[in-house]
Amino acid sequence: MRQGTTVSPPADEHGLVCAFWLDPVEPCRSDAEALASSRGTAPARPIWLHFNLSDVRAKHWLEERSGLPESVTQSLLDPEPRIHVEILDDAVVAVLADLHHDFDRDPEGLGNIRLYLDRHRVISFRRDRLRTADRVRRDLLSGTPIASTGALFLHFLERLDETMGDAIAALVREVDHAEDEILADRYQSQVSVIGRVRRTVARLRRHMSATRSALGTLKYHPPEVLTAGEDEDEQERAASRLRVAVERLESTFQELDALQERTRLLQDEITGRLAEATNRNVFVLSTLSVALLPITLITGIFGMNVGGLPFLNDAHGFKWVMVAMGASVAGALLLLYQRRVL
Repeated sequence: MRQGTTVSPPADEHGLVCAFWLDPVEPCRSDAEALASSRGTAPARPIWLHFNLSDVRAKHWLEERSGLPESVTQSLLDPEPRIHVEILDDAVVAVLADLHHDFDRDPEGLGNIRLYLDRHRVISFRRDRLRTADRVRRDLLSGTPIASTGALFLHFLERLDETMGDAIAALVREVDHAEDEILADRYQSQVSVIGRVRRTVARLRRHMSATRSALGTLKYHPPEVLTAGEDEDEQERAASRLRVAVERLESTFQELDALQERTRLLQDEITGRLAEATNRNVFVLSTLSVALLPITLITGIFGMNVGGLPFLNDAHGFKWVMVAMGASVAGALLLLYQRRVL
């Protein structure tokens, strides 16, 4: 299909978001055409069916018309599925982490995509609009050549790495700016920024760690459905592409680890600077208290309501008391200076 061509989506009668024929890539133009493989029969060409699991019709289709084993449907319909990859005899079931489409405005927006693929079809489900799935859909609309279901899964892994990499790059830019502000001693406004970034990084890291662990088995023992090809060279290229995709995700996870360590160090820096500022304030208050202590003593003495107070009837008594108070403050400051407190 040519770049820029607009295609009407299939009629949404089963919660279907989009559907594409593969080899060559071509959008399915009707719901009936998209669900041609719904009863488990092999379609004429590989197909990708992408469903909105928030739509109850998608759940009914998966349970009643998909032709998938009950154990697979239960795994895909789990309300809170764990991120994992399960290799079956001739298929793969995967639940992988992904980001909500509006992750920039809502850093709490983490989701997952559920995938089933065999040699003839890829069936995916999501509850919220996800970045990686939407990128893959746009790639297919733009005519990206994908010849098999395994190639589509590999393309998804590559796009997943780009999605996570973009999110991490945005967080790195925030941390760069916060670091500049902290080093410029404008750290007060960055306390909440660093805290928010650390929370986001921690959640991303948990999802990425689970995804990396789930994909680790594919790196060394790729199933045939992901490396299928007409000859050994093509199979080797597919296996190599799978290893590279998994290694890139591992590298992205390491970048996330480095970012987490960096935010921790910046938060320690802010804590240290706040403690230093507190110590300075306490030092100033303590110095003032010591300097004013003689004044407090003198005013306390002359405030006693007893007879015999000096300068009580002296016309210049107030001046002498003020001189005594000033001299006592000067003496206290001189003593602090000699003790190298000031």
